[in-house]
Amino acid sequence: MPRKKRPLDRDGGVLRDASLIVIASEDTYAVEDYFRRFRTRKVQFKVIPTEDGRSSPDDVASRLDDFKREVQTQPGDQFWLCIDRDHWANSGHIKNLAQVLQHCRQAEYQVAISNPCFELWLLLHFEDAKPANGCNCGEIASRLSAVAGGYDKTAVDRLPIQAAMVHDAIARAKALDIDPSPIPESVLTRVYLILEVLLAREAIDLE
Repeated sequence: MPRKKRPLDRDGGVLRDASLIVIASEDTYAVEDYFRRFRTRKVQFKVIPTEDGRSSPDDVASRLDDFKREVQTQPGDQFWLCIDRDHWANSGHIKNLAQVLQHCRQAEYQVAISNPCFELWLLLHFEDAKPANGCNCGEIASRLSAVAGGYDKTAVDRLPIQAAMVHDAIARAKALDIDPSPIPESVLTRVYLILEVLLAREAIDLE
């Protein structure tokens, strides 16, 4: 079966030769809502969210595999797995998570893992958070709601995030990223790595 043509956001003025960043997420709304704010002509985002509750690391990686197999790609395209460590690293799931991360390395997928969850990345836009190891996603979300004037997981695009705050979040996330393990024990988020790619390509303007 021939591959589908590359998606092209004509309404957003995306260039025909724009590179594609595909992000498969275990979340249904938050990741897609966040990256929607970065409209750019040089890079097009394709966020593949979770549907029907299929949010395991296996399911998320499979969606990347399916997209890469079915859609035309070109040099410069990147494929990202955006997952939370959360409960996937407990004794019942750790082996599966390790296998998925090994598959990502073999498939040349990038991984933006958060411990405990993606909400930590959002919180870092608002404060220099240094939560203790063992904190849970509920605690992170509560703190985010307090400093952002409310938080709705289904409406992340409503958070009052300004360009300078993205720079702050990147710096804070880099400072937290001191655990080199693919499955980190310390509290951190590597979503900043996606933003660094965009800045390096001069694909977004955060001035």
